[in-house]
Amino acid sequence: MDGSMAIGLYRHAVTEENLARQYVGWHDAPLVIAESLRLKEIAGRYPEYDLVFTSDLRRCRYTADLLFQDTPIIESPLLREIHFGEWETKTYEELQGKRVYRNWLEDQSLPIPGGESLGVFEERLEQFWSNLFSDSHAPEVAANYIHRKHKDLRIAFVTHGGVIRYFLSKWVAETKAFWEWKIPFAEGYELHWTAEEWREKSRCSSLLEVPSTESPGG
Repeated sequence: MDGSMAIGLYRHAVTEENLARQYVGWHDAPLVIAESLRLKEIAGRYPEYDLVFTSDLRRCRYTADLLFQDTPIIESPLLREIHFGEWETKTYEELQGKRVYRNWLEDQSLPIPGGESLGVFEERLEQFWSNLFSDSHAPEVAANYIHRKHKDLRIAFVTHGGVIRYFLSKWVAETKAFWEWKIPFAEGYELHWTAEEWREKSRCSSLLEVPSTESPGG
């Protein structure tokens, strides 16, 4: 690739389970109706992209459809949140009496009963990232959008909070712990690389919060 690279990382919009402060990983929760209406109103504030990848869960796919209506969208289960297994749709109050849960709060590298360990989750995300420029996601789209070697390329991921925190921790120069990254719903960050930085697999050279809080007029 001879041009620059920009990757937008966007969290899905709000679900009822989010409002109830439940653990939601692979549980396929839809967006709340009011949130869908809000996204339609503010979609014009978001940057444009050549291609959008999204988790295959409804809350991400619906967010992507509403915000990037005229952009090719590819679903990937590899972009799912960590699988919370037996804790899906449970709250802290419901789980705090369980020893295995308290142990996990102290050491989140431990496996989640019926779900994923942090290591398995990260391996899945690395698999997605390593295949980003292959045809494995969607050959008919990749040929038109991903393999344009001589231009600036802009890609967005519409995914989950944990996924975004992992990519930020890996690719942003600023040192922050995983949970220190604040990821508002339907918002995120845009990472920028020069062609040389991208080829060398360096951390990104700049980071912007998206969408911009400035009005279109400045």
